[in-house]
Amino acid sequence: MSVARPQLNAEQARYFHYSEVLKYTGRAGAECLDPWDPKADLFMKGEASVIPDYTVSKNEDGCFGTIQAAISQAVTDARNARAHRRFYVAVKPGLYEELVYIPRLIVDGVSVPITLYGTDQNAENTTIRIAIDQGMSGEAYRNAFSAAMEGLAPEIRDIFRANATLPRLSTENACVLRVENDGFQARNLTIHNSYNCDRADENSKCDHGKGGPKNDAGQFSKGWHQAVAALIHNADCVHFDNVRFKSFQDTLYFKGRVPGETVRSFYTNCYIEGDIDFIFGRSTAFFERCEIRSLGSRVSHTYVVAPSTNMLTRYGIVFNDCDFTHDNSVAAKQGTFSLGRQWFQSVRATPYGVPNIEGYETHLAETSEFDHPPKGTISLDVLEAVGKCVIMNSRIGAHINASAPWDDWSGGRRNADGEFMPGEWNTRYRPAQYSSDVFFENLSQWLLKEGLSYERPNPAEPWLAEFNNR
Repeated sequence: MSVARPQLNAEQARYFHYSEVLKYTGRAGAECLDPWDPKADLFMKGEASVIPDYTVSKNEDGCFGTIQAAISQAVTDARNARAHRRFYVAVKPGLYEELVYIPRLIVDGVSVPITLYGTDQNAENTTIRIAIDQGMSGEAYRNAFSAAMEGLAPEIRDIFRANATLPRLSTENACVLRVENDGFQARNLTIHNSYNCDRADENSKCDHGKGGPKNDAGQFSKGWHQAVAALIHNADCVHFDNVRFKSFQDTLYFKGRVPGETVRSFYTNCYIEGDIDFIFGRSTAFFERCEIRSLGSRVSHTYVVAPSTNMLTRYGIVFNDCDFTHDNSVAAKQGTFSLGRQWFQSVRATPYGVPNIEGYETHLAETSEFDHPPKGTISLDVLEAVGKCVIMNSRIGAHINASAPWDDWSGGRRNADGEFMPGEWNTRYRPAQYSSDVFFENLSQWLLKEGLSYERPNPAEPWLAEFNNR
């Protein structure tokens, strides 16, 4: 098997069937069996109809005018009626320019799920769109969205108020759709973060702090911000079908309740586009029959996935029967784009590689810091966020580097011939780790010095791998 493009055998691939991947939840290293079969839901399969509890329309009397208002009413009604059933919210075609927060909903200790669906099967006809980015201040966020949040259920207002107190939005708070609801479902929708990379960042290395020159699309050449279309935040058993996710950087983000806690999401017949790390996160996510489109309109290099799965979590991101496509841009046609890189989340000081800083050392600590060079620290949480991704039975376009599709984190890059072009070592570096063996080969001596002991899997666990792709 290629060092740069590892392949599963048929026996290994069996363990990445959706029913196997989605049946585990709980703490990393102590996951429990909790079988979940999203394909058993007849409505999500399109084989059953439902009567909506609430209907949203831009111009029809008797309907909610905004999606968030309908969600708020569902939350209030479930709480007041002490209802435990699923609530359905239907959305008529139209452009809904709003944030949509789906809060966690617990009634009498029972999680109450919500389904949000477009009534038109063409997902492009029912669009939730707003521009929001990680560079937005809490004050700007509050001024832009406070009016829409007045009078909503406290579970929704609490999310908004927490964001509004921030000096600047974090990546996870710069999202159009935020899902915290266990069992949430969505169908026939487009979720579009329309941020156009047009907010100057005074903290970035731009010309005069103004973002530098713009391209033909009005985007700054430097200082881009993360702009999430959908965040799956602390929600388990989330299912999207026929949903389009659109942005540039960090389009689709999923994370667990706490680091190392497995929650699951499932995507069927979906479309996801972006350029930098645009499908990313810590938890388990399965994609089937989806189109994954890399955009080269503003960048010379793209990364599809950036998993940060805990090393003791069984599964990270899995794709089956998907199409990896591109936008026919000049950059895409160079054939150098990447499938992904393993997100070394929150790292400040790395134990990997050969340092170019005299006296450099990294030690285990509660936090990951590099405040007192040349000595730094790394937390156990950061160390164990190794990232796992498997792609099976899929069609991978010519925009992806065929010889070496996986990149290092904060390292070099491979050209179209697979030749590695090293970058200068830095304190956030980590090489691509295709299996558990690579982790131990890199860090065995360092782990010993830090008093860390892990059971080395035998045979090695695949962390980045493919099967039967073309």
